[in-house]
Amino acid sequence: MPDRSARQSSDALSPGRPESNGANTSPPPRPASRRPASALATRRAWLIDLFAVMALSVLVRLPWVLIVHPVPTGDTRFYYLSARSMAEGHGYQILGHPTAFFPVGWPAFLAGLFTFTGPSMLAIEILNIVLWAGTTALVYALGRRLGGRAVGVVAGILVALAPTMAVFVMRAYSEALFIPLLLAVCLLLTARRETPRLRNAALAGVFLGASILVRSTAEALILILPLWLLWRHPSRESWRAALVLGVTSCLVLAPWVVRNELVMHTSSLSTNGGVTLWLGANPKATGGWIPYGKNEWAIGSATAEVKQNSTLTRDALSYYVDHPGRWLELIPPKFTRLMGWTTYPVLSAELQQTGPDPRVPHPASTSTRKLTSAERTLLGGTLKRTWAFELWHYLYWVLGAVALLLATWRRRPTAEIAALLIAFWILFHVLLIHGEPRYMLSVTPLVAPALAWLLVEGARRTAALVPGMSSRTR
Repeated sequence: MPDRSARQSSDALSPGRPESNGANTSPPPRPASRRPASALATRRAWLIDLFAVMALSVLVRLPWVLIVHPVPTGDTRFYYLSARSMAEGHGYQILGHPTAFFPVGWPAFLAGLFTFTGPSMLAIEILNIVLWAGTTALVYALGRRLGGRAVGVVAGILVALAPTMAVFVMRAYSEALFIPLLLAVCLLLTARRETPRLRNAALAGVFLGASILVRSTAEALILILPLWLLWRHPSRESWRAALVLGVTSCLVLAPWVVRNELVMHTSSLSTNGGVTLWLGANPKATGGWIPYGKNEWAIGSATAEVKQNSTLTRDALSYYVDHPGRWLELIPPKFTRLMGWTTYPVLSAELQQTGPDPRVPHPASTSTRKLTSAERTLLGGTLKRTWAFELWHYLYWVLGAVALLLATWRRRPTAEIAALLIAFWILFHVLLIHGEPRYMLSVTPLVAPALAWLLVEGARRTAALVPGMSSRTR
């Protein structure tokens, strides 16, 4: 069990107080005249750091937005069309009928944007820049809580500079909103070493429920995170916070469950789960994405959506039950594909997809639009240097995994919940779905604080071994 005597601030975005390891070892109180100045210096440091890492995140992603022509492709096209329907007052619809194929959170968020800007891919990309800047700030806060100011700054820089994350600013993927919501949950639940205050647990439940409305893959966290609170702290202290977290998140989901029951006649949050399960559990499964064939998105009507979801869910689960050896055989290739890196985010930016029909998420045909010289330089240069992206990706995950395990073993704040979420995310996909590199984007920023801590500690220890260097690095 963690040391309950170690205390941190209850503010989810404020630095923790120094830990106490004895009854009489607390430092003497500072003179009252010095306290305001110290607090002001701390706030100034936070503002400087946040501005720096957020500005860096914007600068790295800005060229992709300014140069590359935005195109609604794949899932992006569905989000774009359904968000436009909501902004125009027609409700969550696709092809003229109600839908629940994807969770409503991201289309509803985009609909709010379209209310002010009108339907626009450029507006979505600008929103992505803002959301990724917010993600960078939240990662900084997690890193600072884990290991201090230097760790926070390095963690923020890792996310801001990561080329494997920056390219996703061109697509209207739901991860852009899901990631900051999940990071906010982590910050609220780790605001102090003790059980979270009920206010923080309730707010975390709101963010957790909202994140599930964005990506329903996270549904199981309604059970996992309260159990984590009960395991981490004595139940007599944590059961209230665990209960509040679970109940609040369910209350956030309840209106959408009722809507789907009344309108779609299903209790599912989304109706694409069957397709997703089937991709990883069928006779032609490879562990990764495969062509849909006759099972392309059945979104021609609300009834077709629900029927396909039910049928393919049953078929996928039956396949696993009837072929347990095949299920085990697919786990390694699923893991390999899940943890790999793909050029698809860049390649798809080269294609001007034709047709507004979202039932065809991966059409083979392209338009006759020609790339500008700037687009050819940026996209072509990137595709010629994929080794750099792959090097960053694998170094980030290999070193990050080591750092996360070490930080968890050392009981560093925020490391345990990050390790739990990443482990759940990997197991969920390799056991039940299939491997696709984009799926790991949802939890990739959670690695940065531990990796930053490893790098900072490594630099400090190296400096201590070199005569004269330690004094210069202080």
